[in-house]
Amino acid sequence: MIRKSGGMKWLIGGVALAALMAAGTAIADDYHYNNIIIGDRATGMGGAYTAVSDDPSGMYYNPAGIVYSGKRNLSASVNAYHATTTTYKDVFGAGSWTRHSSALLPNFFGVTEPLGKGTIGFSYAVTDAIQENQDQVVTGSGAFNKLVLNVNNQDNTYKVGPSYAQAINDHLSLGVTLYLHIRNSEQIVNQQFTLNNGDYWQNGYLQTDEWGVEPILGLMWTPLDKLSIGVSVRQTTVLSESVKFQNNCLSTSASATCATAFNTSPVNGSTKRDYPLTVSLGVAYFPTDRLLYSADFVYYEQANGVDSSHLDSYVRTKVATWNARVGFEYYYSSDWALRGGLYTNNANSPTLVSGGVNQPDNVNYYGLSLSLSRFTRNSSITGGFSYSTGNGKAQAISGVTNIQDVTANSLTLFLSTSYSY
Repeated sequence: MIRKSGGMKWLIGGVALAALMAAGTAIADDYHYNNIIIGDRATGMGGAYTAVSDDPSGMYYNPAGIVYSGKRNLSASVNAYHATTTTYKDVFGAGSWTRHSSALLPNFFGVTEPLGKGTIGFSYAVTDAIQENQDQVVTGSGAFNKLVLNVNNQDNTYKVGPSYAQAINDHLSLGVTLYLHIRNSEQIVNQQFTLNNGDYWQNGYLQTDEWGVEPILGLMWTPLDKLSIGVSVRQTTVLSESVKFQNNCLSTSASATCATAFNTSPVNGSTKRDYPLTVSLGVAYFPTDRLLYSADFVYYEQANGVDSSHLDSYVRTKVATWNARVGFEYYYSSDWALRGGLYTNNANSPTLVSGGVNQPDNVNYYGLSLSLSRFTRNSSITGGFSYSTGNGKAQAISGVTNIQDVTANSLTLFLSTSYSY
């Protein structure tokens, strides 16, 4: 977009000016895998649920666990408010750039029911949701007078499909979930630079639609009455992805030339995003009938990401990474339960290197969660939150080698109900 070099010398032109299209700044997060924790009980425990999974949200974590639910069960997250804030320091000279997204959504619904020797179920989950509307005016001096920036960005990922689990013996069960994977995103950027020798205007539009499948295979082993071990393996395969891209500019300034000519016809492209094979290992320990401890370790193999904003099939490596989660559940009476957890949300992007351009953000998050549940005979209601924060590096300006410090945080508030019958 713009860069300060020596005093008040501003360099404009010769770089991609569209901020939202910059590889490192798209707030639709391709570089983390733990953005929204799914399910009421699991969210309260920080997502440490692979070795528990005995309610409808187990269809997402480890479908082998739903065979232990024992009866018909329906769970729905009635409302979940999810907000993210990312601040890039020293982007506009000495100024910072803050991006904020918030969305109110039903992020999970699931139902399980015994069927013969096993348990069948169906679930719907929103694993990522971005709704960003930004109006920002940045003033400067010298050759650069003012920047007016308007951004609209929506990016949502959905999983929906059936599950089935069956007990092999008293200590072992197997399960499978087959999700339909759907992702829809639309990003619009409109910006105008006012310079001392004219104006520069640019408008960019990017729409991406993809769908595919995500099978999840799960195993649950209970070698002891108070100990369970869970393993799940999953991978999303994109079967179809379409991209529509448009980038227009108009300039009356001698110091700001258009990188692309004014063109009202969108460009269509087709790519297939690569998602990693993911393996989760969990352990749960029940010291008493009121207390539960659980822990998960999740490994993500190396994958490739397609930078579809440039429609040049540029493949950017996503490095192998991992996440850890620990949680507890305590029933201090038959009517009330308290849950808490700690978790990570590590980036799968490479560490930024000096001299590179268009490098994706590299921010590792650390989070905590807490929830409280009230039980009646056949139903429950749960309220809680999860919060994560992190620091890292980014390149907020496309085509420029400057590296910025980044601070980011994410908050989810949820209210959920469940019913057994």
